[in-house]
Amino acid sequence: SLLARAKLLSTHSDAASAASSEKIWESPTKLEALPLVYISGEEMTQYAASLMMKHWVAPHVDTSKWEFYDLSCAARDATGDKVLADAVEAGARCGAIFKEPTVTPSAAQVASMGLKKALPSPNGAMRRGWNGVTISRDTIHIEGVELGFKSPVLFERHAVGGEYGAGWREVGKGRLITTFFPRRRGRRAVHRRLART
Repeated sequence: SLLARAKLLSTHSDAASAASSEKIWESPTKLEALPLVYISGEEMTQYAASLMMKHWVAPHVDTSKWEFYDLSCAARDATGDKVLADAVEAGARCGAIFKEPTVTPSAAQVASMGLKKALPSPNGAMRRGWNGVTISRDTIHIEGVELGFKSPVLFERHAVGGEYGAGWREVGKGRLITTFFPRRRGRRAVHRRLART
């Protein structure tokens, strides 16, 4: 019933309020972190990262040597993108960077966020400013959840140039074929996909 659902929601709300007001346990001695440039971003990841910093990092790690830069669209717009230039300079100087996902606003987002103008991709500026880096990302591991494979899998992004410096042109209708040639089987194609437009 609606009344039962309202009581359930109220119970969850009360529990959440109690949990958020609990004292966060702090380590008696904090681990001193090395210098790092921390770049905060946008949307849900920024919210999740702020919770992790508050509950898991700040109580146990001394981050006084970290430099923090807010690359939300609002901050970039307010500073005329100076915050992006500052973050790129700091990253080049420090050499250790943690970056949350950021947003390159679409025309609709520029209007909905009330930005003065469109903002270019921050990733492109970082790639140019840091002279290209390889970003290694391991798979996400959750205790108690077994992955469907045993060998480590790393995702590599070669952050040099790429789409940020590339142009494009319309080529009209046609067909696109992608073919995979496994190394062990020589030149024999084992998978082919054909797309028509």
